[in-house]
Amino acid sequence: MKVYVGTYNKYNNGSIKGEWLTLSNFADVQEFNSKCQDIHKDEKDPEFMFQDHEGVPKPLIGESWLDARLFDLLNLGLHDEEQTAFLEFMDNQNFYWDDIEDAYSSFEESWRGNFSQLSDYTDEEAEERFELSNRNDEISCYFDYEKYYYIRKCEGLWISDNGNVFESN
Repeated sequence: MKVYVGTYNKYNNGSIKGEWLTLSNFADVQEFNSKCQDIHKDEKDPEFMFQDHEGVPKPLIGESWLDARLFDLLNLGLHDEEQTAFLEFMDNQNFYWDDIEDAYSSFEESWRGNFSQLSDYTDEEAEERFELSNRNDEISCYFDYEKYYYIRKCEGLWISDNGNVFESN
């Protein structure tokens, strides 16, 4: 996760001078703000402007603010694939999480893994759930994978642009 930090004063005077900062380089929001102060020490009281960002969930950043919970998220110590999935999950939530660990718990209940397409997940789930490859009866021969896929989508199963499959809680 990266953020480009400029100031409103510079922007209003025709400059976008600032710097890209990688959030994982900071332990907390105070350390991050201290670095922002250092970058813009040429201003008496800089008003930070987050002009661009990469990988930060929309609910956790605005043009003039950065949610301190981002650092809680980074401190969870997730591996890259899981962090990407968690960020996508957070980006698609329509409510505010007070506690990042509660959000992570909800994510764990919802995340089904990474797949090329949603039907790959539903096919695999059907195989396991109904033990289709171990059966010698009509169910395995006539099982309707497309209908199962449709039903699971209607139940709230969805896939992100990066292939992460989630089930609505």
